Amino acid sequence: MANIEGTQARPWIFRLRAGLLLLVALVFFCISGGNFVARQFGLTWVWALGLAFVFALLVGYGVSRLTRAMYLSGGAVVTLLTTYLAYDFLRNAVGWSQTTSLILAAVPFVLMGAAFWDFRRLKEEIRRWADAR
Repeated sequence: MANIEGTQARPWIFRLRAGLLLLVALVFFCISGGNFVARQFGLTWVWALGLAFVFALLVGYGVSRLTRAMYLSGGAVVTLLTTYLAYDFLRNAVGWSQTTSLILAAVPFVLMGAAFWDFRRLKEEIRRWADAR
């Protein structure tokens, strides 16, 4: 970052990055979960939003309590499962060759791996940013 009169400018915490994709996915998961539970019990959309908020708090608390090893191993499992499902879909449902399916399955592997890696860094930056306030 550029020095401005002897001080170092701090980067904006929400710059474009891969970890935000995972954050958006977690928010979508919470909204879907709240909506699902509310519909199962015949509740209104206000209850669905309330339940989504509760789910978001629980997911946020759970993610914040994960150790580095637990987070990285969970991320590795989800990444490998996503890669296998992409390969299996391309190979069997679409009917592409094994080589083409394997090469194209590398795309979700790279994207998911980058998202999980960057989300961990984003979580630490948000924690440091909140502690500085």
